[in-house]
Amino acid sequence: MSQTCGKCTRVNPPEASYCFYDGAVLAGHARDGGPVPVGSRPFTVPFVFPDGRQCRSFDELALACQQDWPAARDLLEEGFLETFLDGLGRADLARAARESAHFPDRDRGLDRLLDTLPSGVVEPPRLRVDPLDLHLGLLQVGEDRRFDLQLENQGMRLLYGSAACDDCDWLALGDAPGAPEKLFQFGQETVIPVLVKGKRLRASTRPLEGRLLVESNGGTVSVVIRAEVPPKPFADGVLAGAVTPRQVAEKAKAAPKAAAVFFEKGAVAAWYEENGWTYPVRGPAASGLGAVQQFFEALGLTPPPKVEVGEKAVTLSGAVGASLRHELAVRSEEKRPVYAHATSDQPWLEVGRARLGGRVATIPLIVPRVPDREGETLTARLTVRSNGNQRFVVPVTLVVGGSLDFAPAPKKTLPPVPPPEMPTAPSGIAYVRLLLHALPVLALLLALAAVAAYDLASPKAGGGGRAGDDLLDPEPRLVIDFDHDTQRFGLRMLRERDPKLPDKYKRLTYEEKGTTNNTCVKIDGFEYLLGERPGRWIRREVPTGDGRGYESSFRWSGEDVEVTQTVLLVPGQQTRLLDTCLVVYTVENRSRAPRKVGLRIMIDTFIGANDGVPFVVPGQPGLLNTLRRFGAKEIPDYVQALEHDDLNDPGTVAHLGLKVPGYEDVQKMLICRWPDNSRIKWEIEPFKAMNDPPDTKDSCVTLYWAYEAMNPGEKRRLAFTYGLNTISTVGEGGDGRLALTAGGDFRPGREFTVTAYVKRPDPDQAVRLRLPDGFGFAEGQEADEKVKGGGDYSQVSWRVRAGAAGNHTLEAESKGSRASYRVQVRERSIY
Repeated sequence: MSQTCGKCTRVNPPEASYCFYDGAVLAGHARDGGPVPVGSRPFTVPFVFPDGRQCRSFDELALACQQDWPAARDLLEEGFLETFLDGLGRADLARAARESAHFPDRDRGLDRLLDTLPSGVVEPPRLRVDPLDLHLGLLQVGEDRRFDLQLENQGMRLLYGSAACDDCDWLALGDAPGAPEKLFQFGQETVIPVLVKGKRLRASTRPLEGRLLVESNGGTVSVVIRAEVPPKPFADGVLAGAVTPRQVAEKAKAAPKAAAVFFEKGAVAAWYEENGWTYPVRGPAASGLGAVQQFFEALGLTPPPKVEVGEKAVTLSGAVGASLRHELAVRSEEKRPVYAHATSDQPWLEVGRARLGGRVATIPLIVPRVPDREGETLTARLTVRSNGNQRFVVPVTLVVGGSLDFAPAPKKTLPPVPPPEMPTAPSGIAYVRLLLHALPVLALLLALAAVAAYDLASPKAGGGGRAGDDLLDPEPRLVIDFDHDTQRFGLRMLRERDPKLPDKYKRLTYEEKGTTNNTCVKIDGFEYLLGERPGRWIRREVPTGDGRGYESSFRWSGEDVEVTQTVLLVPGQQTRLLDTCLVVYTVENRSRAPRKVGLRIMIDTFIGANDGVPFVVPGQPGLLNTLRRFGAKEIPDYVQALEHDDLNDPGTVAHLGLKVPGYEDVQKMLICRWPDNSRIKWEIEPFKAMNDPPDTKDSCVTLYWAYEAMNPGEKRRLAFTYGLNTISTVGEGGDGRLALTAGGDFRPGREFTVTAYVKRPDPDQAVRLRLPDGFGFAEGQEADEKVKGGGDYSQVSWRVRAGAAGNHTLEAESKGSRASYRVQVRERSIY
């Protein structure tokens, strides 16, 4: 009769005294002693390692795996250990070996098997940490420091776990910029860098104390870190010598008039910042005694007066292009100073600095230029904050009348010109006709060039490859210049000269190397500029396989996120010239945890000598020469610009492709004034119209891709195109008053956008578009469409469904003017 082991529940032969599997004494055999040491029982056949070492028992096998870990790991993964254990009749251990071989982490898999083997010679891991208590001495706010945490395994097998900053934001783990938690896994010892983040230090009269909690399968250890960060005394005037906010308040109370200037001019706020403290006053500082009262209220030392807004709602009206101004009063019945400031949620409504006058604060409301929304009523929300953070929301209504008057674009002063020399396309620069920042290049205009659909399947995905076989001209029309340190890039034309610097090539970005552009990556709420610290280039300016571009990869080690920037010169889908730049960002989460990641690029647009060219946006009336936000549903297939406002001589025509097939869609676009700061990060706030101030124009385009969660190992591919185009041909009867262009997805059955540009349209003028056989209008579109907007230039747009592959001609007619545009439909993308 068979026997069951009470320890492992396995069945043994009836004559057995000890369990064959674990050596435990079976029921009724206690007199026989035991248990039998299964780990030392000899195998019927030894297990042999690749170096010839023979293992004759489980004890010897466990020690051999521990001592020759890499070889044992390979034997497990290749199935040799599973086969051997199965041959011993230990199906349970063979199954454990099979499961361990498929464990995602190879080292952890082997460790799991060692834990399963019936042997006690391999001791479990045991954690030791040094130091356990560390005093860093005197530190100053802003001073970074680094030290190493030594971790040692005083046992055997694999030691793994995590180290974390225990509710201490001035410490971080790992390489800069560091992270609040770091995983580890090792056999004998390892080192974890610990960073003191100087910007997070807070001055205090008492020592700062932080803790690191190290948890592992070999035990848990708490490490105490201490530092002295004494406050810097206030240096000037009646507040001199104060080392705490309360002491400042006491000194200000004793001499309020003398102290007021230090609050009003920001000296107290700067002192707070020097000590790493958060200044309690929100918004701009009040003036005079009001600034002292503002500070007391923020500290809770005095109650704020009750205030009220003079108007519950504001209504404004004006003609398109007019400038409007209104003043909103905030007052109190109590005899105490009133201070206030306000913010607007709409770009057309700006808020000036409040004027303070005792019990009344006056806030200027300014509409610099009434938007081109004739006949519409616009609304905004004005948020007013006053004493004690009292908050009011005031609706503002703007009734728009009149007509739009597009002012000519003033010229921006160019940077100093270096000694003239005839440039040549530098080696090490990707010949990429990347009209990257020339977006605003859409100088007013109507007829635009045909630069077609960029339905790029990725550079490696099948879609026709690079399609260089049918290039009209293999010579590139653009050159890409890189800034070596940041890998920002700019574009120049190789066959046209700068209109103001004839010895130079015409620029399509304000700076030749694109140093006034930037790319920002947002990771779990932290904002980083690509190519700048913290972080490092893994590879830089590596030529692509086809020799038409370069790739560079940047990594933030603390975040374990890697971004690869690929800049390629590709053929224009309709021009069949090397006149288009494809920019691809590949974002990869290389960590073991989810990360929330977004990316945006800001382009300082420029064309020829014009830094503020208005844009032509399909579906938008007239020309865009101010500022506008576009949400995900408003993003067009493309945006264009012309150098000259003459359809017969448009000069350089720029085309920005915003929807690239096979890549993520842009989620937001912002067209506005360049913010005078190439280091600006995620949000360009406060953004302004490109013609503000009105005597100069300066434009930029910012593209945002979604800020969303990425799983471990997940990749995202983001792309846009920027390139040159030619204006549509003018057919019989053409008089320079009508032109066509198109862009989008030019594969059979896919949709693209056709735009007709109309010069000086009549009221209610319509344009008729004739399509080739097999083409069709998208739902809701008609052949005859009315011109949107008025003024010197306006447009009409259609969504069109492509027909069969081949060359086709689109024709438009309006008021006796005709224009035609050739499109090439391909089965697959040429990219």
